[in-house]
Amino acid sequence: MTQQISATTLDDLVPVHQLSKDERLRLARSGQVTQLAAGKKLTAIQEYPWIDYLLSGQLCLINGDKKETIEAGTMRACQPVFNASRLREQAVFVAEGELLRLDRQLYESIRGIQPPSLTSLREIELSETEGVLVGKLCQACKKDNLSLPTLPKVAKAIQDAMKDPDITSAKLARIVQMDMAVTGGLIRLANSVMYRAAQPIPDVRNAIIRLGMEVTRSAVVSMAMQQLFRSKNPLMKHRMKAAWNRSVHVSALSYVLARHCKGFNPEQAMLAGLVHDVGVIPILDYVSRAQIEVEEDELEAAIIKLHIMVGELVVDYWGLGPEIVRVVRESGNWHRDGEDEPDYADIVLLARLYRLNQNESRGPLPRYDEVPAFSKLGLGHQDAGESVDVIAEAGEELSAVMAMLKGERE
Repeated sequence: MTQQISATTLDDLVPVHQLSKDERLRLARSGQVTQLAAGKKLTAIQEYPWIDYLLSGQLCLINGDKKETIEAGTMRACQPVFNASRLREQAVFVAEGELLRLDRQLYESIRGIQPPSLTSLREIELSETEGVLVGKLCQACKKDNLSLPTLPKVAKAIQDAMKDPDITSAKLARIVQMDMAVTGGLIRLANSVMYRAAQPIPDVRNAIIRLGMEVTRSAVVSMAMQQLFRSKNPLMKHRMKAAWNRSVHVSALSYVLARHCKGFNPEQAMLAGLVHDVGVIPILDYVSRAQIEVEEDELEAAIIKLHIMVGELVVDYWGLGPEIVRVVRESGNWHRDGEDEPDYADIVLLARLYRLNQNESRGPLPRYDEVPAFSKLGLGHQDAGESVDVIAEAGEELSAVMAMLKGERE
């Protein structure tokens, strides 16, 4: 059971009490109070999207061998239950109580807090496993020998070929044909509902002519990306597969949104959506190859802390450009509103949030049509005076893009 809260509830809570009255009111509107029974267990990882406070009852905070009792009404209860740096903490309700959840993303947006970068690593509390991983990546970066995933062969060849101002469709066709799965995917894309014409396309060269050079580049890179989300380690296979399926869904949603927003290339949005969470690949790959024995919650903590900065390294290493780097860095900041003009980070942000709205209901997660990006992209100003769910209206397009990326036939 949940209930809404008033701004005065936040007046004595650290650190949100430092916000102005209007800012506390805004944060309060996004929050929820949930009644939890005795014995209910919470983990810092699960609760990371929110800042939690104990309003009533009593709980036991567990950090390794250390235990701490938190009782409502005390000074300790005015501080967050969990430390954002110690993601392996757990809490168990000793007696029935109420938990206040505030949107962490909104709080950080109001305070102007930026995602961690490589230059701010000293300020991040890391476990031994996380420290080894970060040290390895930083050392490789300094030596200009990054231990990061390389683009698949056909994707790298397309990227290099597009630097030639005299590139032709025939030359691109020969490159694409290096990979039969990508070749079939490109032909299916040219014949899909998005590009279908009177005559079907029988070969890859004509597919490229119909799609155009830039569309071909983004589509080929996207389709080849599946090769990176693989692992021989049985324990990592399920994580890689889950990451791929999640990325494909966000990618297809980004494509659909871009087709309904002026000034965006849908294929570039598709690529942006596909690589938005690419930072998980080198983290999972490193743990797998180094045969590090790591507990599930410790690995999840490492991913939460490091995936953005590692993802920035990857897309920069691939030469995908500053727009894609910005997507990796900012597409998880639901309340970003610093840019005058909408960008691809706004597109992917909405795609991610739409997916979460469909799949998850816990916590004060904002609706995708309530965040600044929605209005910036012009999706909140319809002629009829009501918002139209452009994604729900484009089910056929969404299915076609997902089938293409997964190498399936529609």
